[in-house]
Amino acid sequence: MIGDSQAQGLAGGLRWLYRTNRNMRVLDHSKISTGLVSVSFYNWPDEVHKLAATEHADVAVVMFGANDRPPVRVHGAVDPAQLANFTKIYSARVRDIMTTLKNGHIPVIWVGHPMVRDEEFSADMAILNTIFQDQAARNGAQFVPLWTAFSDNGHFSAYGEGVDGSKVRLRADDGVHLTPSGYQKAAKILEPLIACYQPDAAQKSKPAAPSAPAPSSATQ
Repeated sequence: MIGDSQAQGLAGGLRWLYRTNRNMRVLDHSKISTGLVSVSFYNWPDEVHKLAATEHADVAVVMFGANDRPPVRVHGAVDPAQLANFTKIYSARVRDIMTTLKNGHIPVIWVGHPMVRDEEFSADMAILNTIFQDQAARNGAQFVPLWTAFSDNGHFSAYGEGVDGSKVRLRADDGVHLTPSGYQKAAKILEPLIACYQPDAAQKSKPAAPSAPAPSSATQ
């Protein structure tokens, strides 16, 4: 797991998901209050270079966004020139992380940020998700959106269907983070994708060998 506090919560959801699976180990390298907009507090591109060289993971799950609100608004409205400049800089940092992990032979699952309660904040997260999705398509990563799974007909809702099918609280009081139930739901969404990178996945996906034809009972 690579990313901010959302990634840390998702790491907890993945540990819950694989709690009985001795073949799975979740390495949580998330760090709260970090992001890709500012690298002065924590330089993620540099840190990922180190992780790619030292960790031999089967897959990296990456989640950023909560601390990366794009500074592209003038009097509350998105300024096209500022948006273009931000997109160029932020895309380069996203691309750097994706290609670094890819060059380290670690496939990337990049998780999009869910809708949040504040409408302007949500619009900012939508800008980031567009960048994540575009860079994933360009750099051989998988982008996994959470927007629809954590919204109610296009609107923010603190409640939704949990992993057991019952209605539970999925969002924290801040209207941004998920609850433990929410992170468990996100982990379940990722489960089939992560399964593709398990060491025995290729063997399991191979078609069964055809059985030998039964000997004929007819006599000459």
